Amino acid sequence: MTLNKDIRIKTDRLLLRPVEELYVDDINTYFTAEITRYMPFNPEGDRNDILNFVEESKKSLSNNTDLVMVAIDSKNNFMGCCGIHNITEESVELGLWLKKGAQGMGFGTEIIMGLIEFLETNFIFKYILYPVDQENIASRKIPEKLGFIPYKKYQKNKTRSSFLNIVEYRKYYSD
Repeated sequence: MTLNKDIRIKTDRLLLRPVEELYVDDINTYFTAEITRYMPFNPEGDRNDILNFVEESKKSLSNNTDLVMVAIDSKNNFMGCCGIHNITEESVELGLWLKKGAQGMGFGTEIIMGLIEFLETNFIFKYILYPVDQENIASRKIPEKLGFIPYKKYQKNKTRSSFLNIVEYRKYYSD
């Protein structure tokens, strides 16, 4: 499948659509140090960083390697971002973050289920991987309840002097 800016993924309560400039201020507001505690990012509140992120996301969309999306509720409220990354015939990687006010309501599972359904319908690959910091218990519940299995653990730098302990979950598909 060729990715494009018109892709929409509808879940029970949300609409997922490719990220664009319209959402720069929402992302900049909600992509905080608290939200990224378990992520290899350290936001500094610089709007230009978010603009660059959106531009890079558009490039990777046109290169057919990544689909970075925003999640919007039925009232057009920004809920967070998600993505399908490193798309190859071997594997794809899923990622997700939700603004603080959207956490703990099942949106993460709903989004990942929507992304998986989209992938299963439109792509052929051997497995999906979903990396999560081992301390992020709430996020680890998502792949665990969706049948992913822990595959490996590794460290990933967060800053020069700190790191994350990642559990890489995988969901395999038979040939």
